[in-house]
Amino acid sequence: MAPQFRRGVRLRARVTLAFGLSALLLTTVLSIVTYLLVRDNLLETREQSAQSVATVNANQAQRRIIEEIDTGTTRDLLSNLRGVRAESTPAIRLDDNWISADPVLFEAPGNIHVELLNLVSESESSGAKMKYRLGNGTPVLVIGFPLTARDALYFEATPLDDIEDTLNALSQILIVTSAGICLFGIAIGAFASRRLLLPVEKVGQAARAIATGDLTARLEVGRDRDLAQLTASFNQMASNLEERIQSDAKFASNVSHELRSPLTTIMASLEVLNADKPTFNQASSVALDLLTEDLERFRQLVEDLLEISRYEVNANALDLERFLLKEFLRAIAIQSGHETLEIDFINCAEETIIEADKRRLARVMNNLLENATNYAGGATRLSVNQIESDIEISIEDHGPGIPETERNTIFERFARGAEGGRRGKGTGTGLGLSLVAEHLKLHGGQVNVRGHEDGRKGSVFTIKLPKVIK
Repeated sequence: MAPQFRRGVRLRARVTLAFGLSALLLTTVLSIVTYLLVRDNLLETREQSAQSVATVNANQAQRRIIEEIDTGTTRDLLSNLRGVRAESTPAIRLDDNWISADPVLFEAPGNIHVELLNLVSESESSGAKMKYRLGNGTPVLVIGFPLTARDALYFEATPLDDIEDTLNALSQILIVTSAGICLFGIAIGAFASRRLLLPVEKVGQAARAIATGDLTARLEVGRDRDLAQLTASFNQMASNLEERIQSDAKFASNVSHELRSPLTTIMASLEVLNADKPTFNQASSVALDLLTEDLERFRQLVEDLLEISRYEVNANALDLERFLLKEFLRAIAIQSGHETLEIDFINCAEETIIEADKRRLARVMNNLLENATNYAGGATRLSVNQIESDIEISIEDHGPGIPETERNTIFERFARGAEGGRRGKGTGTGLGLSLVAEHLKLHGGQVNVRGHEDGRKGSVFTIKLPKVIK
């Protein structure tokens, strides 16, 4: 689960989250420690003060009880003792009578915890104390002492609600402070991650540029010595890659050019032989047909290699011109042997004029229609769809279809799929669909293939040309 989470979250988000969680953890620990220290300090101070006052008051009550005071005198005594510490409320038991300085605040024995009452009753002189809540929810500290005369017990209740209010206010302040520091940590994390990962983003941008064909992309050499080695290594790698690709492209171009001259001579000689074909016997005619087919495929391969080599060295540029799309598609259909091909305009006027490289777009359409002829028995329908200023052209066929596993790889160089792998009449060079992708990429477009939506056999090739309608 954790590795999947890490893969699903960007590095910058993880760094920011780490800062935020670290700040939250630190402030939480400090807040808890602060809260506990303040609470213990306040309670300890209050206990010491209450213990001291209760001890003195218990001694005074002890002396007065020895003087044989009555109930009224005892109530006056408790009122006087309460005046010593106004927030405390004393109570006393004389024989079987309970007397409280304020029965409303501290009713005896109802507000005295049974366990505390037992502890004080069993104590000889040290007494006992206990913190608990009264019936109305008020937290109190009750201290009790046994008195030697008349089976008397002395209790004094000190409220702790003011400390509880202070601690509640402190906890709210600490929570708000912790949240603020956590947000501040997240902000620092976002800033730090942006600064720290900026070189990585630049490397990624340069790598993407190289991947899309811009072999001149390089990293800027900054002042950071720690990144200087990475920058130098990346730039050196890019330079070596550019030199290697250009060298390979130049080699392919030179070879293709060198092959064109003898190939032209061979093709011319082959035409002479084909002119005398009626005079050949059957075996010679078959051999001549095979030779013609293979030489035509070889010629197409040389032309495709020359075209590919021009892409490799970025020697291609668009020659844009405006033309009527319907006339263009009809001419391509007739040229490729699809005179009866149905052409439908969907959400698009038949008088639509586009601006594109006519030669390259014609090569794209010819390659797709030729591909349909070679492997699917020919195209059955051609449709044009307009989406704002973009154009989508789809070519449908009812052939065996293309497996989903091959629908991306068939646009790679020399990839011909399961059907194209069988050598025979009409098979291509394996570069046709790759050139389709390259020509469209130069226009800023793309090509894809899918099956029929209604489940019929066959394939649908769709090319997308952005912003070509003028």
